[in-house]
Order: sequence, then C-alpha cells, then structure tokens
Amino acid sequence: MAILFSNSIDVTSIILYDEIHCVVFWKSRKKKMKKILLTLLLMSSLYSQVNRILNIAPTSSTSSIGNVTLPLMNPARNTLDKDYFSFSRVNWMTSIVNDMNYNYIRVERQQYGTDVLFFNYGEQNQADEYGIILGQFTPLSSVWGFNWGGKAPGTAFGGLVKDYYWGVESKIVHHDLFSEKATGVLFGLGGYFPKVYKDLDVDVMIRNFGMAPKFGTFNSELPVTWNIGFSYPYKEWMFYGQNNFHKGYYTFGSGASYNYKDMLWGRLGYYGDLDHDLFYPTFGVDFKYDKYLVGMSYIYGDKTLPLSNTIRLTINLEF
Repeated sequence: MAILFSNSIDVTSIILYDEIHCVVFWKSRKKKMKKILLTLLLMSSLYSQVNRILNIAPTSSTSSIGNVTLPLMNPARNTLDKDYFSFSRVNWMTSIVNDMNYNYIRVERQQYGTDVLFFNYGEQNQADEYGIILGQFTPLSSVWGFNWGGKAPGTAFGGLVKDYYWGVESKIVHHDLFSEKATGVLFGLGGYFPKVYKDLDVDVMIRNFGMAPKFGTFNSELPVTWNIGFSYPYKEWMFYGQNNFHKGYYTFGSGASYNYKDMLWGRLGYYGDLDHDLFYPTFGVDFKYDKYLVGMSYIYGDKTLPLSNTIRLTINLEF
C-alpha cells in the first residue's frame, strides 16, 4: 500500500506537533491539505509514534490550563471528585487538515472511573506502487480505560501528610491503520498528596507502561511518562503546574482558573516543549447551569503551529 499526494505537496520538511509528537513530512502551497498524516504509515517511525495519542489532554478544562491533567484526571482523586459523565469533541489540526478529529467520553462513579477515546485520522487515499488510486480508507485508533482510586493507609513524607490517596488505571489501545492492526495493554499508577505545604496539593503518576501494540513483527513504542503536578488555591483563584518527563525529552504546563460564584470559570495556561522548541498559550471558559458544566478551550498560535485555532468542547453532567 502507498499513499498518493497531489502535486501541490512537496514532501520535504519536518514538523513535530505537540501532545502526539507524531512526525509529519509536509510543505504546502495550499491553505488546506488533506492527505498528509499517513505519509509515514508504511514506516516504522510512525508505528513507534502512533501511541502518542495517549498523551493528549482530552478535555477543555485540562487543555485550557496548559495541558495540565493530573489535578483534574488523577485516578487517586476519584473518591474526592463528584460523580459525573463527560463528553468532549475536538476537530484536530484544522490548520492543516479538515477531517481529523477525536471524541472522548469519561464517567466517574465513587472510586471507579472509565473512559474511551476514538481518534479519527481522516479519509486517506490508497494507491498502488505506480500512484494509481485504488480506493479510500479511514484509519482509526481507540483507547479504552478503567481506573480505581482510594485512600491509602498510613501517612506520607514522614508524617508530614497524614491523609493521602492512590489510584491505578489500565488501558486497552487499538490501532486500525487499514493495512495493519495492533492492540496493546497499558497501566498507570498515581498518588495524590493534599496540603503538603499549607494548601499546596501534589499529584504524581507514572503512565503508559505495559505491553505495546505490535504491528506485524514490529513492536511500537509506548510513551511512558513520569508526571508531577501541583495545584494551589488562593481566594477565587486556582493555580496549576505540571512537569512531564518522557523518554528523551521534557514538557511542562502551567495555568490558572478564576471562579466566579461557582457559575463561571475563566482559564488560561501555557505549554512548553523545550526539546522540540514548541510553546503556546491556551485559554478557556466553563459555564455551569444546574448539574451541567459546558466548557470550551482554545489554543493560540500562528500558521506555523499545526494545533493553532484548535477548539475543544466538553459537556459535563453531574450525577
């Protein structure tokens, strides 16, 4: 199988885009390009990168504070969070393609949680070795997760923290890339330490270790990540920070939210990837009505950032 591109695309230059960090070769003379992502589907480099969808900050609330996820999605906090159902919808990399998207569903009930992410790479052309179009296909990936959290026995940090919490998660990731299919099983372990110093809360987690999806004889690479997050309340404000240690590189996020009468939240953040020279601000707003919370986030960037103008929409319903 090969992928056919129009003559308006010169496959020469490279960009690394955030969160997935999937390598894409492109140089466009058009404003819109459709058939670019799967240039590397026939190469092991993309097979090793496709699991980067596991590092997406999937909801508007996490995206709007600089992709800080732990204070809002750490399974160790399950027993402290309200029970809810959440649905998120995102059109992905709209400055480059017009049909890539993902849907994310999450449910939390007492100490248990479950979630699923469906990632659609958009419609692609299948061509033979001579460039003759044979048909079209739509590659898909899905991630099915289950998590549990509870209060841990004893104290932490030599008695400095008297109550702390821990949680575990498991995921099944499945890739259907037309010519190849692969499934893997992953795990994560997290901890939540409230009031480590005054009102400073600390979250820690290791994610995405386990059995990697295997494409034929090729084992894809898992994006094992060590995360440490911070959150600190001050009056109507909440400040966030998170450091992410990946294999071979480091990323960070920071943000803040302002709570107006438990009805309206304004959020802003900043995300950075030092190794890939990638930095951008994020913004968002949440509005609550009765048991519904509707949130929207926005990524700002110029035309050189593939994720610029990305809008996430999330709807939460409290049980």
